[in-house]
Amino acid sequence: MDGHSVMYRSFISVYDVLHGLADSYMWFFIMNPTWVNPQAPAFIFAKEKADGRVVAYATIEGIPYPTLVQATGTKYVEYTANSYFTKECLEKVGYKVVDVVHHAIDLDEVERAVRLAGFARRKIKTDFKDRVVFCYVGRDDHRKQLDRLMKAVDILNERRGDDFVLLMHTELRRPKLFERPNVYITSQFGQRPHYEVLALIAACDYMVFPSVCEGFGVPVLESMAVGTPVVHCWFPPLSEFSLKEANITFDYIDEEFWKTSAEQYFWMHMYDPQDLADAMERAIDIYKNYKSDYEDRRAKLREHARRWDYRIVYSKFARKLGGG
Repeated sequence: MDGHSVMYRSFISVYDVLHGLADSYMWFFIMNPTWVNPQAPAFIFAKEKADGRVVAYATIEGIPYPTLVQATGTKYVEYTANSYFTKECLEKVGYKVVDVVHHAIDLDEVERAVRLAGFARRKIKTDFKDRVVFCYVGRDDHRKQLDRLMKAVDILNERRGDDFVLLMHTELRRPKLFERPNVYITSQFGQRPHYEVLALIAACDYMVFPSVCEGFGVPVLESMAVGTPVVHCWFPPLSEFSLKEANITFDYIDEEFWKTSAEQYFWMHMYDPQDLADAMERAIDIYKNYKSDYEDRRAKLREHARRWDYRIVYSKFARKLGGG
């Protein structure tokens, strides 16, 4: 970070702060109250000891359990949210949010991935000829709704089975779920270097992002950065940074709050798999029949995503922490 020599630690204790481990401190929190609670005293002490040069950067996918909030010291921490959606979720239970700083991208890594993508794209187009290539990058958990994605694939296989394929970089927790025509597992989530995953996204015609619940939704931003349009449901926080005119979006039909073991009610934005299938079919038609429109979308997305260059977005952290 500009103006700082950075030390990474898994835990910062009150003892560390007392003995001047650093001049400024930054925590990265998934806002499960009992997970964050052990770090709350260090944050409170560091705010005074480091003259306010502290940041508690937080994400969450829903509403924390209020009873846990009140039973822990987390209510005394001041948070910087990674989205306005996260801010709303935290403020609903009384947390103090002092700022919002979105996640960002490394444009140097993006350019490296785009260069590498040429090799992958030639292989993909050799294997699948004139089929439109979608990809999915992400875990297999209930927020990602891969069951709905597979239902959409079933619908598309009936309508346009010769016109598309779906490449997946995901977990193989439920391999049977993906045993469908036109679905291919390229690699397992977390087992490839990040720039190679970006290159896969850049090599495909579209990314499909079937999620219904996010604290931010980094893959959507990454896909836009490499110029690959995204098919996704239009809900917050994706609506905070996605470019609607260039991506292929559709609306959710209901909101549900799911009680979870993650100490929060996931805020789920549920949609009909038919709407996802329709959006993917729309994407196929644009790619096959309106190439100039497709290329224009790619250019707009790359330009739009440049606003989230980490050197721009994270400069706010440098100012908060006393450098830059």
